[in-house]
Amino acid sequence: MAVKFEDWQDVKVAFEVARLGTLTAAAEALNVHHSTVLRRINNLEKNLNTRLFHRHARGYKATETGAKLFSTAQVIDSSLEQLHNDIAAADSTLRGSLLLTTVSGFMDVLGDVCEQFQALHPQVQLEMILEQKRLRLEHGQAHIAVRAGPRPDEGDYIAQHLAQLNSGLYANQRYINKYGMPKSLSDLQQHNFISGVAGFNARVPYFEWVDQHIAAPQIKLRVSETSEATRAVIKGLGIGGLQHNVAAQYANLVPILSNELIWCTDIWLVTHHLVHRTAKVQAFSQLLKTYFQTNKAS
Repeated sequence: MAVKFEDWQDVKVAFEVARLGTLTAAAEALNVHHSTVLRRINNLEKNLNTRLFHRHARGYKATETGAKLFSTAQVIDSSLEQLHNDIAAADSTLRGSLLLTTVSGFMDVLGDVCEQFQALHPQVQLEMILEQKRLRLEHGQAHIAVRAGPRPDEGDYIAQHLAQLNSGLYANQRYINKYGMPKSLSDLQQHNFISGVAGFNARVPYFEWVDQHIAAPQIKLRVSETSEATRAVIKGLGIGGLQHNVAAQYANLVPILSNELIWCTDIWLVTHHLVHRTAKVQAFSQLLKTYFQTNKAS
């Protein structure tokens, strides 16, 4: 009797469980709820009338039958992924959508480049995905990523260094008028600060510094986006970290201990090798590189 797959997505979900070993890890990778993963595994085993996993305290391990199924599924998944990227790579026209991903704090930096691109290529619709979680370029979740931090090391990605952006502490002049200007590191203990929420600070060096050196009661506001921290500093809610080139856009912002506190962050242009040469990706990438070469943002 021929095996009938009611839903290929069930196989894809079960394959992720086999690859990662737990329901939780598969759910996070697929961006779905834990219960959805369990339901799809149960559906697949019911439809095939066979057991695909050994369940144990440490997670899920494929049975012999499951291993055969997932080996075939991996080949199919890779073929579909290759087909997707081949189709995208064949796109040599400057029209349609171009998906960009970065963190929200970079919009102040990328705004000028987006404006130039739109003026030059009006037939292309830019879609900006502002997301702390790194999207998977190989799955078509984005065409171009602008990332901060260490050089991305994914094997199929092409990472090009754009710039090193420097950051420091800033406050609104109105805040300084009210609370005074800190003249030393010890003076900071008398001031209010803005930092990031738990789990976010390690990605932002000045948030991490604040959490390590400033007493918790002095941190009056925590945010989950650097752009919101910038707005809070502009509003005069406290002292917070900003990139120097972003702070320079606001005349009422005052640097705090600029000689003592400087954080440097490397910025990378990241593309997947199969779409790297497409017209849209190349057009935007060249504008982005020219922008940073011209401005040499500090």
